[in-house]
Amino acid sequence: MHRIARTRGMVIGLWYLVHIIFGLVLLGLLHLTRPAYLAFTRGRKGYGVVFNSVTGIPESLVSIRLVLPGQFGTPVSTAVSDKHGRYRLTAKPGEYIVQVVKTGFAFPSEYLKTHSSVYDNILPVSRIIVKDHGIITKNIPVDPVGGGRAKLFSWRLHLNKNVQAGLGAVGPITLWVYPYLSKSVIAWVLYLLYVSAIGYRLFTFKPGQPAFGTIRDAETGELARNAVVRIFNAKANKLLETQITSERGRFAFVVHPGAYYVTIQKPGYKTTRINFPKIAQDAMSLVKDVRLKYAKEKPGEGPVGQTTEAPTEGMYQGF
Repeated sequence: MHRIARTRGMVIGLWYLVHIIFGLVLLGLLHLTRPAYLAFTRGRKGYGVVFNSVTGIPESLVSIRLVLPGQFGTPVSTAVSDKHGRYRLTAKPGEYIVQVVKTGFAFPSEYLKTHSSVYDNILPVSRIIVKDHGIITKNIPVDPVGGGRAKLFSWRLHLNKNVQAGLGAVGPITLWVYPYLSKSVIAWVLYLLYVSAIGYRLFTFKPGQPAFGTIRDAETGELARNAVVRIFNAKANKLLETQITSERGRFAFVVHPGAYYVTIQKPGYKTTRINFPKIAQDAMSLVKDVRLKYAKEKPGEGPVGQTTEAPTEGMYQGF
């Protein structure tokens, strides 16, 4: 009798152990594929990420500064990464030195010269050339001084991003076999939780707007070169910054909480004004695709004037 009870206990214990292992496999797959998923989404959200080059973990409270060569200590644009490592920077076209500062970390990264990363669009050097107006969204790796976290966590980064994407796709297709064969309610619950987590990743992802607005001719669709774009403080009616578009017709502003309006002028076209009456988030990017209308009056049209566009359509709002 005792032997039967002991055998039954061992079977029940083994049953629970197999379910625990199954649950850990599901959790491990979510953990292993998360960097590739985050790298994919962050590359389409209109911001850059400062991350630990060894672990891939985003780093908060990192100071990022753009400095003109030969003028160290006088940054022309600054940003601080948030709790998710995200940042935005704007700068006029030109050559700059990027300074990335946080105690215990070093930039540029030496680690990634011999190791891989799931991140794309990486900034490997400190000297950059900005060719057009827009928001800088390079992902910045910083090396931990002293080795960083344990190798167990850094191993995840060495999985090729294509392998991670493959694991994320194959997992839901193949892992249903165990719940089906075991006919276990617990196994099905674990599997459904795993599939729900995958579904949450897919259905909550919303691609962000580009890191710049583009100005075009309303009739031909051609890019508007040499358009003058100005941003004003709406309350004080004070000019804050002026940008002149290149042949690619781009512009972008990063602002703090407040009220603003943007005007766009180009000879031969009506002046366009875009109102942003309430900006609540810090480091907000004001970008919008705009189509300029001709200023000359045409048959059946009203007199020449100013066009005003809604503030939200086509604008990337916040993080």
